[in-house]
Amino acid sequence: MAILNGYLLGLSFIIFLGPVFFYLLKCTLDAGFWSGVSVALGIVFADFSCIIICSFGAIPFFKNAQNQFLLGIFGGLILLFLGLKFIFKPKILPQSTEKLKLSKRNYVSYFTQGFLINFINPFVFVVWIGIIGIAETQYSGSINFFFFLGAALIGILTIEFLKVVLAHRLKTILNPIYLIKIYRVFGIILIISGIWVLFYAFTNQ
Repeated sequence: MAILNGYLLGLSFIIFLGPVFFYLLKCTLDAGFWSGVSVALGIVFADFSCIIICSFGAIPFFKNAQNQFLLGIFGGLILLFLGLKFIFKPKILPQSTEKLKLSKRNYVSYFTQGFLINFINPFVFVVWIGIIGIAETQYSGSINFFFFLGAALIGILTIEFLKVVLAHRLKTILNPIYLIKIYRVFGIILIISGIWVLFYAFTNQ
Protein backbone atom coordinates (compact mmCIF):
# COMPACT_ATOMS: atom_id res chain seq x y z
CA MET A 1 0.00 0.00 0.00
CA ALA A 2 2.86 2.38 0.79
CA ILE A 3 4.33 1.82 -2.68
CA LEU A 4 0.99 2.43 -4.38
CA ASN A 5 0.31 5.57 -2.33
CA GLY A 6 3.77 6.93 -3.05
CA TYR A 7 3.53 6.19 -6.77
CA LEU A 8 0.12 7.87 -7.03
CA LEU A 9 1.52 10.87 -5.18
CA GLY A 10 4.36 11.06 -7.70
CA LEU A 11 1.91 10.89 -10.59
CA SER A 12 -0.03 13.79 -9.07
CA PHE A 13 2.98 16.01 -9.82
CA ILE A 14 1.58 16.28 -13.34
CA ILE A 15 -0.52 19.20 -12.08
CA PHE A 16 2.60 21.24 -11.29
CA LEU A 17 3.41 23.38 -14.32
CA GLY A 18 6.43 25.18 -12.89
CA PRO A 19 9.50 26.51 -14.74
CA VAL A 20 11.15 23.08 -14.82
CA PHE A 21 8.18 21.74 -16.81
CA PHE A 22 8.63 24.29 -19.58
CA TYR A 23 12.40 23.86 -19.58
CA LEU A 24 11.97 20.11 -20.03
CA LEU A 25 9.68 20.64 -23.01
CA LYS A 26 12.01 23.20 -24.53
CA CYS A 27 15.05 20.93 -24.34
CA THR A 28 13.13 18.02 -25.84
CA LEU A 29 11.79 20.14 -28.69
CA ASP A 30 15.19 21.69 -29.25
CA ALA A 31 17.58 18.75 -29.08
CA GLY A 32 15.48 15.62 -29.20
CA PHE A 33 14.25 12.74 -27.11
CA TRP A 34 17.43 11.81 -25.23
CA SER A 35 18.22 15.37 -24.24
CA GLY A 36 14.74 15.51 -22.69
CA VAL A 37 15.38 12.24 -20.88
CA SER A 38 18.64 13.70 -19.53
CA VAL A 39 16.79 16.74 -18.20
CA ALA A 40 14.10 14.50 -16.68
CA LEU A 41 16.74 12.42 -14.88
CA GLY A 42 18.31 15.62 -13.58
CA ILE A 43 14.92 16.75 -12.26
CA VAL A 44 14.31 13.47 -10.45
CA PHE A 45 17.85 13.43 -9.06
CA ALA A 46 17.23 16.91 -7.67
CA ASP A 47 14.09 15.60 -5.96
CA PHE A 48 16.08 12.67 -4.60
CA SER A 49 18.72 15.07 -3.29
CA CYS A 50 16.01 17.13 -1.60
CA ILE A 51 14.72 14.00 0.15
CA ILE A 52 18.21 13.04 1.35
CA ILE A 53 19.00 16.55 2.57
CA CYS A 54 15.68 17.00 4.36
CA SER A 55 15.73 13.50 5.84
CA PHE A 56 19.14 14.08 7.42
CA GLY A 57 18.15 17.07 9.49
CA ALA A 58 18.39 19.96 7.03
CA ILE A 59 14.72 20.95 7.39
CA PRO A 60 15.54 23.72 9.93
CA PHE A 61 18.02 25.16 7.40
CA PHE A 62 15.34 25.54 4.73
CA LYS A 63 12.79 26.85 7.20
CA ASN A 64 15.18 29.65 8.16
CA ALA A 65 13.93 32.94 6.69
CA GLN A 66 17.40 34.21 5.76
CA ASN A 67 18.31 31.00 3.96
CA GLN A 68 14.98 31.02 2.10
CA PHE A 69 15.71 34.59 1.04
CA LEU A 70 19.15 33.71 -0.39
CA LEU A 71 17.81 30.63 -2.18
CA GLY A 72 14.94 32.67 -3.58
CA ILE A 73 17.27 35.36 -4.94
CA PHE A 74 19.58 32.80 -6.53
CA GLY A 75 16.74 30.77 -8.01
CA GLY A 76 14.87 33.82 -9.28
CA LEU A 77 17.94 35.20 -11.08
CA ILE A 78 18.62 31.84 -12.75
CA LEU A 79 15.04 31.70 -14.03
CA LEU A 80 15.27 35.28 -15.32
CA PHE A 81 18.50 34.47 -17.16
CA LEU A 82 17.02 31.38 -18.81
CA GLY A 83 13.83 33.23 -19.73
CA LEU A 84 15.76 36.03 -21.42
CA LYS A 85 17.89 33.47 -23.25
CA PHE A 86 14.80 31.69 -24.57
CA ILE A 87 13.31 34.97 -25.80
CA PHE A 88 16.32 36.62 -27.39
CA LYS A 89 18.44 33.62 -28.41
CA PRO A 90 16.09 30.79 -29.27
CA LYS A 91 18.03 28.14 -31.19
CA ILE A 92 16.69 25.25 -33.19
CA LEU A 93 18.71 22.09 -33.63
CA PRO A 94 17.73 20.56 -36.98
CA GLN A 95 16.37 17.04 -36.68
CA SER A 96 18.77 15.82 -39.35
CA THR A 97 21.87 16.92 -37.39
CA GLU A 98 20.62 16.00 -33.95
CA LYS A 99 22.69 12.82 -33.58
CA LEU A 100 25.81 14.51 -34.92
CA LYS A 101 25.74 17.45 -32.55
CA LEU A 102 24.85 15.72 -29.28
CA SER A 103 27.57 14.00 -27.29
CA LYS A 104 28.02 12.65 -23.78
CA ARG A 105 29.05 16.14 -22.72
CA ASN A 106 25.75 17.52 -24.02
CA TYR A 107 23.74 14.95 -22.10
CA VAL A 108 25.64 15.70 -18.89
CA SER A 109 24.94 19.38 -19.48
CA TYR A 110 21.20 18.76 -19.92
CA PHE A 111 21.18 16.55 -16.81
CA THR A 112 22.93 19.29 -14.82
CA GLN A 113 20.56 21.98 -16.03
CA GLY A 114 17.50 19.89 -15.13
CA PHE A 115 19.00 19.25 -11.71
CA LEU A 116 19.84 22.90 -11.02
CA ILE A 117 16.55 24.39 -12.18
CA ASN A 118 14.65 22.03 -9.91
CA PHE A 119 17.09 22.13 -7.01
CA ILE A 120 17.44 25.92 -6.75
CA ASN A 121 13.68 26.36 -6.55
CA PRO A 122 12.94 26.87 -2.82
CA PHE A 123 9.35 25.69 -3.31
CA VAL A 124 10.62 22.23 -4.24
CA PHE A 125 12.05 21.90 -0.75
CA VAL A 126 8.82 23.17 0.77
CA VAL A 127 6.89 20.48 -1.13
CA TRP A 128 9.26 17.69 -0.09
CA ILE A 129 9.27 18.83 3.53
CA GLY A 130 5.49 18.39 3.43
CA ILE A 131 5.72 14.99 1.73
CA ILE A 132 8.32 13.75 4.19
CA GLY A 133 6.03 14.93 7.01
CA ILE A 134 3.20 12.83 5.53
CA ALA A 135 5.50 9.82 5.20
CA GLU A 136 6.69 10.15 8.80
CA THR A 137 3.12 10.43 10.06
CA GLN A 138 1.96 7.30 8.25
CA TYR A 139 5.08 5.13 8.12
CA SER A 140 7.43 6.37 10.85
CA GLY A 141 9.94 3.74 11.96
CA SER A 142 8.97 1.40 9.14
CA ILE A 143 10.62 0.34 5.91
CA ASN A 144 7.43 1.57 4.25
CA PHE A 145 8.72 5.11 4.82
CA PHE A 146 11.44 4.50 2.23
CA PHE A 147 9.11 2.54 -0.06
CA PHE A 148 6.68 5.48 -0.04
CA LEU A 149 9.31 8.09 -0.95
CA GLY A 150 10.99 5.81 -3.50
CA ALA A 151 7.68 5.08 -5.21
CA ALA A 152 6.93 8.82 -5.28
CA LEU A 153 10.20 9.41 -7.15
CA ILE A 154 9.34 6.66 -9.64
CA GLY A 155 5.93 8.27 -10.17
CA ILE A 156 7.59 11.62 -10.86
CA LEU A 157 10.01 9.99 -13.30
CA THR A 158 7.05 8.39 -15.09
CA ILE A 159 5.39 11.78 -15.52
CA GLU A 160 8.58 13.46 -16.71
CA PHE A 161 9.17 10.66 -19.23
CA LEU A 162 5.64 11.04 -20.61
CA LYS A 163 6.25 14.78 -21.03
CA VAL A 164 9.40 14.02 -23.02
CA VAL A 165 7.52 11.57 -25.27
CA LEU A 166 4.76 14.14 -25.87
CA ALA A 167 7.21 16.95 -26.68
CA HIS A 168 9.25 14.71 -28.98
CA ARG A 169 6.14 13.80 -30.97
CA LEU A 170 5.09 17.44 -31.17
CA LYS A 171 8.45 18.34 -32.69
CA THR A 172 7.74 16.21 -35.75
CA ILE A 173 4.66 18.30 -36.61
CA LEU A 174 5.96 21.77 -35.73
CA ASN A 175 8.13 23.77 -38.09
CA PRO A 176 11.05 25.94 -36.81
CA ILE A 177 9.00 29.17 -36.91
CA TYR A 178 6.41 27.75 -34.53
CA LEU A 179 9.13 26.27 -32.33
CA ILE A 180 10.77 29.66 -31.91
CA LYS A 181 7.43 31.17 -30.94
CA ILE A 182 6.89 28.37 -28.42
CA TYR A 183 10.37 28.92 -26.96
CA ARG A 184 9.65 32.62 -26.52
CA VAL A 185 6.41 31.82 -24.73
CA PHE A 186 8.40 29.49 -22.46
CA GLY A 187 10.87 32.34 -21.92
CA ILE A 188 8.10 34.70 -20.82
CA ILE A 189 6.80 32.04 -18.42
CA LEU A 190 10.27 31.56 -16.96
CA ILE A 191 10.70 35.32 -16.51
CA ILE A 192 7.35 35.57 -14.75
CA SER A 193 8.34 32.62 -12.55
CA GLY A 194 11.67 34.28 -11.74
CA ILE A 195 9.99 37.57 -10.84
CA TRP A 196 7.49 35.72 -8.67
CA VAL A 197 10.27 33.86 -6.83
CA LEU A 198 12.15 37.13 -6.26
CA PHE A 199 8.96 38.85 -5.08
CA TYR A 200 8.28 35.98 -2.67
CA ALA A 201 11.85 36.13 -1.37
CA PHE A 202 11.73 39.88 -0.67
CA THR A 203 8.22 39.96 0.79
CA ASN A 204 8.91 37.05 3.15
CA GLN A 205 12.33 38.15 4.34
